[in-house]
Amino acid sequence: MDDGDIIVIKRTAFVFGLAGSLATPIVIAEEASNSDEQLWQVIEEQQKRIETLEDSMNSSGESKVSDNGSVQSGARDFHIGGYGSIRAESNNLDADQDTFTFRRFVLTGDGKINDRLEAYFELEFERFGAIELEKGASAGSDGFSAGQAIEGTNGSEISMEQAWARYRINDSVNLDMGALLVPLGRFNINHDDNQWNLTRRTLVDRGAPVLPNKAAWPELGLGFSGLVETRAGLVDYRLYAVNGVNLDFEFEGEVAAEPAGNSTIGVTKFEAGFAPSRGGFSNDLNGNKAITGRLGLLPEPGQEFAVSGYYGRYTPDFMDSESVWSVAVDGLHTFGGFEFEYEVVHTDWGNIDDVAASFARAAVDKEVEAKISAEGGETTEVVSEITLGGLAESRTGYWIEARYPFWPKALDNTFLGRGFGNPSLEPTVRMEQVVIRNRITGIEFSNRQITELDKEKSSIVNRATLGLAYRPVPDWVISFATEYTWTDEQTLAGLTNFIPAGEDEDSVLAFSTGVAYTF
Repeated sequence: MDDGDIIVIKRTAFVFGLAGSLATPIVIAEEASNSDEQLWQVIEEQQKRIETLEDSMNSSGESKVSDNGSVQSGARDFHIGGYGSIRAESNNLDADQDTFTFRRFVLTGDGKINDRLEAYFELEFERFGAIELEKGASAGSDGFSAGQAIEGTNGSEISMEQAWARYRINDSVNLDMGALLVPLGRFNINHDDNQWNLTRRTLVDRGAPVLPNKAAWPELGLGFSGLVETRAGLVDYRLYAVNGVNLDFEFEGEVAAEPAGNSTIGVTKFEAGFAPSRGGFSNDLNGNKAITGRLGLLPEPGQEFAVSGYYGRYTPDFMDSESVWSVAVDGLHTFGGFEFEYEVVHTDWGNIDDVAASFARAAVDKEVEAKISAEGGETTEVVSEITLGGLAESRTGYWIEARYPFWPKALDNTFLGRGFGNPSLEPTVRMEQVVIRNRITGIEFSNRQITELDKEKSSIVNRATLGLAYRPVPDWVISFATEYTWTDEQTLAGLTNFIPAGEDEDSVLAFSTGVAYTF
């Protein structure tokens, strides 16, 4: 039964109830010789019944009819909202100098059945412009054919970042179930772009992630969360069992034309690249649950200190078991108008040499080539390759951000302040560093045996950012920032997931401006 049927039933029940109620005094008047005073008493009683019925239908917004015919309250409160962010950037890289970037557009929904039941979702469209799918099949005298074509914008992603239900056991204990944000550090659980003053997410959480998976990072599972009042202040806790990070693959296909003397060879390449990824939403890919949690103390507003952790197996079932563990410390402190926010994370991936050997035994050969002769003496090559990347023995990183919100009264009657209740200007400085140890940079294997394994012993990525944020209202921010990123290696290539550096580009200077908004 859909909502339209429910509304019809409610209205029909109301009409019949009203008609029956109005008819009652008429029947009484015809069949009994009551006095006028008794008749009016009956009418008043029926009127009260009508008003009570109207109140019960309208008090909770929407009602539903149960199987036994009783009317039960439905969704009392439901809100659709979201946020978005856009950035304009200029830098000194050869490959990527000036660009506009549609960072993300996120839709959120929050529904409360009553004070103890809540559901929430967050659907992200990252750098997303369009996607189009065409497919068809035909049969005729020339035979049968079927095909499909996929078109879309480069670098686009649609991601379910949160989708959970919450059952409040009491004032300090919630049971959470669904796609939950992993509470490792503070950024992942507070990742909305409009909450931050700078136009780029942190290295630790996103750019050169120390987290087992880049933010925003959800996992499917269940657990408990809540706020507990103590003498020392509020204690904020989350403890979840989740499917957990898994060594998963991305599949890529490429068609190329390569010169061969006076002719051209057509080459078809297929590559499956294995790297750590968020856990499955359909099933647990390694049959083991990860445990994650965060414990924070909030002694007063503007002050917080927390510790958090994560532990779980990350290798799939067809490989030997190996686990990843992380620990983090984070906080927020306010002193004399200055705000200091920080996060320190360390992640250990275990014995990656054993992981590489187990991967080689399972994959058999890294590369397989086949040559197919075609008409006219031409040759077509088909190359299939399996790679292992993005894995390091350990990663350690930190970021610290200092802000000073203020507002000059002289700007109240300008276009910056006019019509806004609480605008602010917020100069912001952020320092960041990530240390990567024993990162796999190349692997060769044949006949289930590793023939070559290249590792970079230690690499460091640093970034310093200076910015100014203008907030006309607390949930909107217009930002201007200058950032300098550098490394102790010959190149930044491969150390981050967002800098397309060349072989000799070990630093980049970037200027950016952007807006992040909520609705």
